[in-house]
Amino acid sequence: MLGNHDLVINLPGSIIRLPLHAGALKAYYDFGLPRPDTVISSSAGAMATSAFAGWDADAFDEGVQIIGNLSPGQIFSFHRELKIKLAALGVASVGLGLMMLLDDNISKGKKTLLGVAGLSTLLATEGIVGRELTHGQSLLSIDPLINLLNSKLDFNAIFNSPIRLEVLVADMNQPGEVIFTNRHPLNSDPKNFEHRERWLKILRATSRLPGKFPFVKIDGIETVDGEVWTDFPIRQMKKYRKAIRFDYWPPLYPDSPPKDWISDLSRSFDIMRDRCTHKKIENYEYERQVDSDLPEVFYLRLSKEMIRQMPGIKIHSFTPDDMKLLTNIGYQLVKEQSPEIKKYLGV
Repeated sequence: MLGNHDLVINLPGSIIRLPLHAGALKAYYDFGLPRPDTVISSSAGAMATSAFAGWDADAFDEGVQIIGNLSPGQIFSFHRELKIKLAALGVASVGLGLMMLLDDNISKGKKTLLGVAGLSTLLATEGIVGRELTHGQSLLSIDPLINLLNSKLDFNAIFNSPIRLEVLVADMNQPGEVIFTNRHPLNSDPKNFEHRERWLKILRATSRLPGKFPFVKIDGIETVDGEVWTDFPIRQMKKYRKAIRFDYWPPLYPDSPPKDWISDLSRSFDIMRDRCTHKKIENYEYERQVDSDLPEVFYLRLSKEMIRQMPGIKIHSFTPDDMKLLTNIGYQLVKEQSPEIKKYLGV
């Protein structure tokens, strides 16, 4: 039987893994598998961990429902400053156009002046967009997702969870990894606004893909998505007797070519990250050959048939039906593999 500090679960990120995590963790709970001592997560994995921190039926039911109904508009939008600038210029352009079309009393000279003003407004819009593209932190914001989490997360369950939650973030300055936990004194009081805000900032930081989302600073550290450093935190995982990684497919798994800049950026990042993960997994197996006391890692992975059932979603292109399907696939995976998981855990 497992004792204390013997089981760690690793939940890596990516939008497609979020509903898989939701379904897999619910099945893990429903089939009576041992509660982990620690969950180490990054990006979408940290979102799932936070949703299920209470580790009870109500937490899993509510979390699965929220994740199953997600749409792109609930995850990200253009950042607020850009939207305000573009909205103001858009209103000005429309107003000038209506004046020229509807007011018959406007002289030819005034119409010419308004036309020049309208053209200047359009050029200003182009200039603002160009400046944001080259000098801005990001065009996008995950404020919609953070606002949703703020309203739905049970911070009492997170801060008082029986499970140690470790969220992996990368330090932009050092560089290196930083682990934030729900055991920190500044993440202890669910009634304290600053404590709740700090946890939300941690979730924002671990999901901050470079170039996609604005900078996040925590405790004086300039942060970026933890998977810039690694999505396979084996240095922490190998301290436990048993380790399960919910990754669903091996690193460098084939995918369709991108057709837009967001997909291009995401896929390129995935390839660079997965190449490092592939090497780390290989190196760890060599390390285990030398040191037999190191734990074997159980990789929870989909069958080829399950992978064929998966919708090809992207961060900016998916539906609630896609999320529900992926949640069901994650659940079915653990249902099918629960005997192997129990055998691995010795329960």
